[in-house]
Amino acid sequence: MVGSTPVRLLLPLLAALVAVAPAAPAAAELPPAAAGASFGAAPLGLGTPGPFRQLFLDPPLSDARAVGTPSLSARLESANSWSVPALFGRGGRVVAVQNDVEADALVLSVRLPWTLLAPGGFRERLTTTLGWRATAFWGGFEDGGIEAWHGLVGAYNFQRQLYPRDHIHLRLLEPGGPRALDLESGRFSAGDLVLATQALLASGGRAEARGSPPEAPAWGISARLDLKLPTGSLAQAGGSGGFDAGVALLGSFELTRWAVLHGMLFGTATSALASSVALQPRTFHAGVDLSLAVLLGPVTLLAEDRYLSALMEGGWTSLDGGSDDAYISSAYAALFRPHNQVSFGLRWRELTLSFSEDFTPGSNPRGARSWFYNENAPDTVLALTFTLPL
Repeated sequence: MVGSTPVRLLLPLLAALVAVAPAAPAAAELPPAAAGASFGAAPLGLGTPGPFRQLFLDPPLSDARAVGTPSLSARLESANSWSVPALFGRGGRVVAVQNDVEADALVLSVRLPWTLLAPGGFRERLTTTLGWRATAFWGGFEDGGIEAWHGLVGAYNFQRQLYPRDHIHLRLLEPGGPRALDLESGRFSAGDLVLATQALLASGGRAEARGSPPEAPAWGISARLDLKLPTGSLAQAGGSGGFDAGVALLGSFELTRWAVLHGMLFGTATSALASSVALQPRTFHAGVDLSLAVLLGPVTLLAEDRYLSALMEGGWTSLDGGSDDAYISSAYAALFRPHNQVSFGLRWRELTLSFSEDFTPGSNPRGARSWFYNENAPDTVLALTFTLPL
């Protein structure tokens, strides 16, 4: 049954997460006043936008110490993705894939500490975040600017010049057979609901970074369980149509009064697409996310690096007829290679502006650049986030 693997994993993972919270060492006992961390030093909290990765659970990085302060976050993000029409084959079956679309989304999340239910006890260590997105898929307006940038810096243009700008071609289907995605016109799509419960395992020290609450810890280690509920439609690119589950280990460390380091290791169990199309996601994925927040007076500078394992099952061959340009400009790297997302942000008070670019780490024997090349899925991401403590 679609989604059965993550569902079977969910109950024991949830039981383990709740069990470790009250059993954590005494060093993690936090007085109510210390159950929070400076918002200015928090990581960007970005996932990996783009039509294909967005279908599945993609756990964002969070502050491992922030377990006691409720908040509401709203993010506007614009992700421009690009690939040429391509065919991939395996075992006698062929799929057609294209990823040419701008996806502009409103991403909402609400963080609710368990102390809202009742104060004291293990609830001081637990918080649950509810996340949801709504996406407008359209031709966009960024294609011309991206092509101009490629020309200015002398970068490879990924055959963009051969196709009309600002069109919509989002496909994942078997020619004459099953269709998972086949969008040729703009639409508004509601996404999946994500529930993430974080448990503080240990903490210590006293934070001195700007904006830190009284008695806030300088460092913390947490575990988190994420669950994606299939509230979005696959046909509308709102979600995969199945349940996904993930676990993460997070750490946050105040290096100095003006620098805070965050990190996360995570793994996810992913359902198959709600379609019989031959190309399906890998069941298990892994990733690592690192973030450095530099606090400079009233502003914070942020730099993050996010590495994800390959999205789709392997063994597929690009049916490009030997054309290196067609291969590099296709969605092959986005689907079958690891993904590296580099992001930079500028935060002032409740507002954070960020920019992300994607890369494919590893060798690239069929390209002019033989190592660590851009893979255009998404090509660029711009985001503006407003976070309001409640």
